[in-house]
Amino acid sequence: MKLTIKLLSDLCTYSGDTYNSVVDTDVVYDENGIPYIPAKRIKGCIREAAKEMADFGIGTSQIDEIFGKEGNQNSAFSLSNAYIENYSQVVETLQKCKYTGLKSPQNVLNRYTYMRTQTAVDPETGVAKDNSLRRIRVVKKGLTFTAECNWTKRVSEPKILEQAVSLVKHMGMARTRGLGLVEMELSGKDGNQQKNSHVLFKENQLGEQNKIHYTIRLKSAMICKSAQGNQAVTEDYIAGSKVLGLIAGALKPEGYEKLMAVDELIVSNAYIANGKERCVPGQISLQKVKDQRYDENGEMRIKDMLLTDPAEIKGKQMTPANIRYMDQSGRSADVETEISYHHQRPSDKSVGRATGLDGSSFYQLAAISPNQSFKGFIYANKEQAQQILQAVEAMDEVRMGYGRSSEFGAVDLTLDSVEPIKEEHKTVKKAVLTLGADVLLYNDQGMLTTDIRVLEKNLREMTGTEDLCLEKPYIQFSTIGGYNVTWQRRKPAAYALAKGSSFLLESDQGFDIGLLNEKFAGERVFEGYGELLVKEPADTSDVIVKKIQEDEKTETMQEDPTGILRELLQDEFEKQIKTAVRETFEKRKPTDEKKLDGLNAAVAKLRVLFRTEHTYENMEKEVAGIEKESKNSLCKYLIDIVKPSEIGKLAQERMGKVFGSFDNGLSEEQLFQKVYNDYLAELKYFAKTHQKKGDGK
Repeated sequence: MKLTIKLLSDLCTYSGDTYNSVVDTDVVYDENGIPYIPAKRIKGCIREAAKEMADFGIGTSQIDEIFGKEGNQNSAFSLSNAYIENYSQVVETLQKCKYTGLKSPQNVLNRYTYMRTQTAVDPETGVAKDNSLRRIRVVKKGLTFTAECNWTKRVSEPKILEQAVSLVKHMGMARTRGLGLVEMELSGKDGNQQKNSHVLFKENQLGEQNKIHYTIRLKSAMICKSAQGNQAVTEDYIAGSKVLGLIAGALKPEGYEKLMAVDELIVSNAYIANGKERCVPGQISLQKVKDQRYDENGEMRIKDMLLTDPAEIKGKQMTPANIRYMDQSGRSADVETEISYHHQRPSDKSVGRATGLDGSSFYQLAAISPNQSFKGFIYANKEQAQQILQAVEAMDEVRMGYGRSSEFGAVDLTLDSVEPIKEEHKTVKKAVLTLGADVLLYNDQGMLTTDIRVLEKNLREMTGTEDLCLEKPYIQFSTIGGYNVTWQRRKPAAYALAKGSSFLLESDQGFDIGLLNEKFAGERVFEGYGELLVKEPADTSDVIVKKIQEDEKTETMQEDPTGILRELLQDEFEKQIKTAVRETFEKRKPTDEKKLDGLNAAVAKLRVLFRTEHTYENMEKEVAGIEKESKNSLCKYLIDIVKPSEIGKLAQERMGKVFGSFDNGLSEEQLFQKVYNDYLAELKYFAKTHQKKGDGK
């Protein structure tokens, strides 16, 4: 189903942010500067309308069934953020444009929004209160937003939902003061809509033991709560347990039980991807010289302390390199996260804001930003792989993480390829071990532990090497825990060796490196815990880390189906007009004091004429008809300084130098209005400053 929202008045979807000192109350917009309406706001408004229906005895028993209930009852539908029409095309056009300044988020945002100024009035005196002037940004009325709405449960028909949607008439900030008047409609699913394929290979490609590669691309922000349960903090990866839970939900309890009944299934964590390559946690043993930076080529030479001789760093102050993730070619990667602000309204519907009382409060949610891809893999035998392929292919919309019924967690999940599980056996006496995921360990007494000797014992058993030792440990610890929504209880907290911890493996008799690399050790490996990454030591302790270079954008000024670039160019042209007016006036402005007699009166006369005349020629005729000679000559002199045709030509030339050919969309009348609107503002300021100078004398 599709939810359509038409703005019948300006709308302010309060983001909780400010923009410099210019905007006190800002709207919600994406990284491109395109405003959108968060799904949580929409769903809250719909639920409020449904509760009003329930007050009149309509659908009372279905409210919790449809909208969910705090605890263990999920919503019967999921809702995405509402974006402008042709949103994907606009984003694609902006991303391909090579002119960074032209497509800056604030430039794009100005196409869809404008500023309003407000103040507070003292009811006793009737004058504005001190320090109460503020500016809010609003989305322009007339825009249409659409959101995807998916009915996820086989419960009652969505008739109550449709009725509630139609009752929503206001949303956003200041809805009782002229903002946020909307028309909302829920329409049926498009029968021609094609279902995306989640499996990109054939079932006949499966072998007896398989390594299935999967990709998760975030279509919206995704919340992966930390083990501490702090909603203002998110993990920067997608845990294997979340992917396993998604598969389990698709298989239902009986199917999941069958899946786990045979060989142990392993679902790895999904880490950020550099293109098509999965990154892995950076080694904690990587260190750099303090305050070291990337060079002009985007490279930085750092040290792997596992292999570094103390003499190499003598006299140098070393500090952790803090490489979060890295691919095999040495390119570093960071995961972008974001904070969104929300509030719960009080039960008293006459109060339209959070008060901190009666359960209403402000809160913030941290999430992984959208448009990022994460990759992982699944170890499964042929029977398990067949079950997984069938379950994933049958999925419609895929949503993961916290808050997935609204705003968060919409993803594209694809099983990209499959290959047989193969081991490359090689006997070595030294190797570098990096933990590719947190490792949970139990000691001989059955207690959770972070003792590396317990890990060492596990590795000896895996390789059959009795003298295998872990040396030069560089370790960190993490907390494993969480919250079980179904049981409404916290999971027991456990300490683990954190991903990225690194060690030097040594054995006099030698060990098979193939028995450890990309294997899993410890407990709960089916959820992605315990991934091991093992490689032979490099010949040098130097490690070259590279920054990801942005792909060059292609010029698409001629390929603009949405018209967004054309509008941005027109805005830039008008900015150039303003600059040209200012510069031209600075060069030609009168300096003779005798000529400036009656300046204020002349400027006032020109401002009056500007309101009534629509062309430069008409304004010249009216100036020529001024009876008073002194005012006539000064007005003639002033309008001769700035001529719209000259200003337009100058601005056009400047645009051509930067953007190539540009066709001005302003008519002769519009050009006059724009030029003289800017020019009269300059004249007004000039007259004001000139008067002050005269008063000073």
